[in-house]
Amino acid sequence: MSEETFPLLGGQQKPTTRWLSVYLLSLHTFFISLAFAMVNTPMSQLLEDNLCHRYVQGNSVKAELCKNNHVQFELATIMGYMPVMEAVVTRTLTEALGLTTAFPFGVLADRIGRKPILYLAFAGSILSKGWKLFVLAFPSVLPVQYILAGPLFLVVGGGLAVQLAALNSIASDLVSRSERASAFFLLTFGILSGSAVGPMVSSKLMSAYSPWTPIFLSLCMWPIGVFILMFVPETLPQAKQDPIAEIGRAASVLKPHTLKSHLSQSIQLYKASLASLRTPSIIIIIAANIIDMPEDMATSGFFTQFISKRFNWTFADAGYLIAMRGIIQMAVLLVALPVLSQLLLRWQQPNTRDLTLARFSAAIATAGALWMAASQVDVVIGGLAFQSLGAGMLPLCRSLALSYVPVSETSRLNTLIGIVGTSGSMLGPVLTWLFELGQKRGGVLVGLPYYGLAGAFLLCFVGLLFVQAPVSREEVDEVHSIRDIDDCRSVEC
Repeated sequence: MSEETFPLLGGQQKPTTRWLSVYLLSLHTFFISLAFAMVNTPMSQLLEDNLCHRYVQGNSVKAELCKNNHVQFELATIMGYMPVMEAVVTRTLTEALGLTTAFPFGVLADRIGRKPILYLAFAGSILSKGWKLFVLAFPSVLPVQYILAGPLFLVVGGGLAVQLAALNSIASDLVSRSERASAFFLLTFGILSGSAVGPMVSSKLMSAYSPWTPIFLSLCMWPIGVFILMFVPETLPQAKQDPIAEIGRAASVLKPHTLKSHLSQSIQLYKASLASLRTPSIIIIIAANIIDMPEDMATSGFFTQFISKRFNWTFADAGYLIAMRGIIQMAVLLVALPVLSQLLLRWQQPNTRDLTLARFSAAIATAGALWMAASQVDVVIGGLAFQSLGAGMLPLCRSLALSYVPVSETSRLNTLIGIVGTSGSMLGPVLTWLFELGQKRGGVLVGLPYYGLAGAFLLCFVGLLFVQAPVSREEVDEVHSIRDIDDCRSVEC
C-alpha cells in the first residue's frame, strides 16, 4: 500500500482504527483545553481583586473602584507580559543554556516518540499553572507580580509550542496527506469546544459561588485528559529515521556538554529546520501563524477585561461571550469548513482548496476584528461572532505548510510553526499599550487594540494572496528528493 494511503503506520491499522485514534486525540484536547479555559476568567477576576485591594487598601472595596485606570492598566500589563515571559522562557532562556526548548523536544519527538514528549510538556504546564494559583491564593505572602515567574516552569517540556507540535504530529501521522486538514479541524474542534464549555461553566460557578470553585473543578480535568491519551497509539515511524536527529544524537554523545557545544548543536538544529523553507510560499504560510497568540489574547482574557472596563460588565458575564465564540468556531470547524472542503474538491486540488479557504477565513477575521472596535456593545458582540467565523485560517495554513515537506520532517516543521505562533506572544505588550492609549484618548480610539488586530489579519490576508500551493504530490516528492541528495552531498554521505 502506498504511503499516501497509510502515511506512517505501514498499514498496521485500518482506516477506521486510525480515525478512532484521531477522535480520541480530539477528546483529549477537549479535556485539557477545558481545564485551561475554566481557570482563565477566574484568574483575571482574582488578579483584579488583588490589585484593587492593594490600590484601595481596604477590606471592603466597591466594584466600580476596581475599574479605574490605575488598576486596569496594571492588570493589562500583567496579562500582556505573561505570554511574553512564556515566550522568553521557552526560547531565549533555554537557548542560552544550549537547550533551545522547543527544537530539541521536537527532534526528540521524531526519535523517541511523540507521546513521551507530550507528557513532559503537560507536566511543565501544570507546574506553571500551579505556581500562578499559589501566588493568587496567598496575596499577603507574595506580591501579585510574582505570577510572572510561572512560565519558568515551562523549561520542563517546552511549553505550548511543543504540546501543539506533538499533537499535530500524531494527527498528521495517523491520516493521509489529503485528510490532514480534516484531522487538524478535529483537533482544533476539541480545543475550541473545551474553550467554549470552560468559560460557560466557570462563569456560572463564579456567579453562584466564588472564582475558586471553577479553579478547583478544573483540577479534575487534567487526569481525564491524560487517561484518554493513553489509548492513542504511538505514531513514530519505525522505517523512516530522521538523519538530522541522528546527527544531533551522535554529536551529543561525542562532544563534551559545554555551553559552546550546546549552542553549536542548537544552531545546527535551527539550520536543519530552516532548510525546509525553500520557497517564499511556505515562509509566508508559517509567518501567518504569528497572529495566533495576539488573536487568542484579544478574544479571551484581554477581551473579558476590555468588555468589563468599557461596558461595566462583570468578568462572569463577559465569560459567556468567550463561550459564544467557542460555539461559533465549533460550528465552523465541524460543519462549515468540512462541507466547503468537499465542495471545493470538485474543482480544486486539496492544497489549492486549503489555500482558498485560508484566504477566505483571513478576510472574515479582518472584518470581524474591525467591528470589535465599535463603541456599541451589540456591534462589538456581533464583531466577535463574525471574527470567530475565521477560525479555520490557522489549521488550514498548518495543513498547507506540511504539504511542502516529507513525512519525516513533520514534527520539526510543526515545532517551527509552534515557535512562530509563540513568538506572537511578544506582541502582548503592544496590545496593552494600545489599550492604555485608547483609554487615555477616549472616543473611537478606545477600540484601538482591535484596530490593530484587524490590521494584523489584513496583512495575513495580503500575504496569502502571494502564496502558490504545490501543484501535485509528485512535484513535492521531486523537490524533496533533490533536496535530500544535496543534503547528503553536503555531509559527504
